[in-house]
Parts: sequence; C-alpha cells; structure tokens
Amino acid sequence: MAAMAPLASEWLMYMTNPWELPLIFWLGAVALKEILFQPLLFAVRWISERVEPLPSRKGPKPIKQRPLDWKDYTYLSCNAVIETVFISHLLRRMWFSPFVGRHPGELGLLNGPVALGLLIIFNDMFYAPAHRALHWPVLYRWIHKHHHRVLYPERADVDARNEHPLEQIIAMVLWWMAMLLVTSLVGMHAGMILAHLLVMVACASFNHTSCDLKLKFLGINFEVRVHEMHHRRPDKNFGQLIMLFDHLMGTYIPYISHAD
Repeated sequence: MAAMAPLASEWLMYMTNPWELPLIFWLGAVALKEILFQPLLFAVRWISERVEPLPSRKGPKPIKQRPLDWKDYTYLSCNAVIETVFISHLLRRMWFSPFVGRHPGELGLLNGPVALGLLIIFNDMFYAPAHRALHWPVLYRWIHKHHHRVLYPERADVDARNEHPLEQIIAMVLWWMAMLLVTSLVGMHAGMILAHLLVMVACASFNHTSCDLKLKFLGINFEVRVHEMHHRRPDKNFGQLIMLFDHLMGTYIPYISHAD
C-alpha cells in the first residue's frame, strides 16, 4: 500500500494540474478562463434580452427569483476551478494527442462537422440517463437538488453552473467519454473540440435564460423551452441540447405555456 501512495499522488497531481503549472499560474488560469469566456457570455445575455421571452414569462405577475446565497457562491467557485481543470485537459489533448488533427489541412468532413455533430449527440447519449439517475431520491437529495432550487432559470451561465461540484465532475467525465468515442469512430480535429466547448457553454447558458430561443444546426434542434420544462417538471426532459434520448426513455414532455 505504501508503494501505491506516490502513484496515487502523481495521478492526482496530473488530474488537477495536467500542465504542471506553479500554484500562482494555476490560480491565474482559473481567472483567465473566466475572463476569456466573458465575450461569449455577454453575447448570450445580449441575444437573450432581444429574443421573444418564453410564454411562462409573459404573465402580468413577474416571476420571483431566489437570490443567491453562500452555498451558491461556494459551488460556483468550486465549479470555476473544475471547469478550468477540464479545459486544461482538453487543451492538452488538442496539443499533444496523436489522434487529434491540428493543422488546418487535416480538417475534413468526418473529423470536422460530422465529429462535432456526433460529439453533441453522444454527449447527450451519456448525459441524459446519468441526469435521470441524479433524480433518484438519494442522489437527488444530496447532489442534484441544489440545481433545482431555481424553478425558472434566467441568470444564464450563473444558473447553469450553479450545481453540486460532484455533478459538474460527472458531466465532464461523460463529456470526455463522448469525445473519445467520436474520435475512435470518425477522428477528431482540434478545432471541433474547441467548437464543441463553445457550443456547450453557449447552449447551457441559453438553457438558463428566459428567452424562447430555437436553433437548428447540424441537423440538431435546440430549444430553450424544453429545459425550462425540466426545471418545472424535474422528472422530464433530461437532455441538454437534444431530446432524442428523452423520446427513447419515455421522459419527453412538450412545452406547457402557463406558469406552474
């Protein structure tokens, strides 16, 4: 057992700091990540304010939002670190993996748009049933319930990231599994890893706004209203970007316009 301790320590160090950064630079990377994503998050908020609001938000009585408390800020801070670590692993794979194309000339149909579309689908293929499992009473009480303290999300990335850190780690592991699966099937270009990251950040943020945004890209239909229904009906609509696997699981519910 004593011989395993150094190996466990090295593994933990690699998992939390894959670039072997000094502590001050590691903390700086967390701050830099927050700064670099601000233009995208600003665009999400700007667009959401100009898109028709969801029907549930059009009533004469405004929906009261729960103010953030100390637990929210603690989880958001923890998740900012987890996200930075995950993105560090993505960047390392983009830079070093022999299975990922990096030169512009290596970008093709399969490892480009096909890989991106499959990555979105396979990510939800793993995520939707895992998300459903988080609604089992024991897991829901101790892990997922925090995210559902908000019934009608509207704070974009703040409400999207406001979840138990363990839930965040589970989502990142499933994301990584989807990336490995797609790479093994059709290959992967580094640009698609970055594109998928931006799509996930933008769509997760839109999913937690009050706008009735509907998008179609790569044959995929994305609608904010289906995720609002999940917050209103937590036993339905477990997918993130698509509802394919909810249809297969029998957990899909169409939108109901009136507020609960």
